[in-house]
Parts: sequence; C-alpha cells; structure tokens
Amino acid sequence: MSKKLDKSQISILIHLASMDGAIDDTEKGLISRIGMAHGLSEEELKEYFDNPPEKIDFSTLSEDESFDTLYNLVHLMKVDGKIFDEEIGYCMNMAKKLGYPMEAVMDLYSQVHANVKLKSEIQKIKRKYHKKG
Repeated sequence: MSKKLDKSQISILIHLASMDGAIDDTEKGLISRIGMAHGLSEEELKEYFDNPPEKIDFSTLSEDESFDTLYNLVHLMKVDGKIFDEEIGYCMNMAKKLGYPMEAVMDLYSQVHANVKLKSEIQKIKRKYHKKG
C-alpha cells in the first residue's frame, strides 16, 4: 500500500472519531495503531490529527483497501463504547462511497468487537461483498 492511500484512510477515521465533538484516547490509540501498521510515523499521524485533509479520492483505493477502510470505520465506531446516529450515518455514507451496500455495514457491525478480531467471520463478509467486475 502506498502512504497516500493510508493517509486517506486515516483521515476518514479521524473524521469519524471527531463526530461526537472529541477524539478520545481509545479512538486515537486505534487510529494511531492502524496508521503505524501501514508505515506512518508519529509525526505524520500528529499532522493528520491536527490538520486532516478534506477531500478524499475513493477511486484510488483497491478493493482490499476499500474493505479495510470500511472495517476500520466500523471498528472505530464501536471502540469507545458509545455509538451516535451521526457515526452510523457517516459509516453508511462511506460504505456507499466505497462501493458497498448498507447491509455490509450491518454485517460488519455484528461481527466487529472493540477488542476482538474474528478473522474468519470478517473474511466471510469480505467475500460476500466482493465486487465483481
């Protein structure tokens, strides 16, 4: 993955995390772990937390990157234990922009837990919504 795509994904996550007015430490920690796992430095992450980009080109994301972004959005929405209507709406809107139906969010929602990653279930969902074409 190129850094540019990772930064786009990070900015999507930062936007979701800030929807309730503040990014709490749990959300910031998850976003930071995701960013560092994709090769971003702490300095780069700080810059994105301080100044997230406004415009994201979803057409540059591969299918795997699109699904990972959707998964990360749902995980981030659930990680702080508080789910707001705005966050659900944002996830649904992002799913549409990423090329997934709303049902994909609901399927992920039922399988994504704050501290547990059910890889086999997530892979089933990924295969279910694999874009043909």
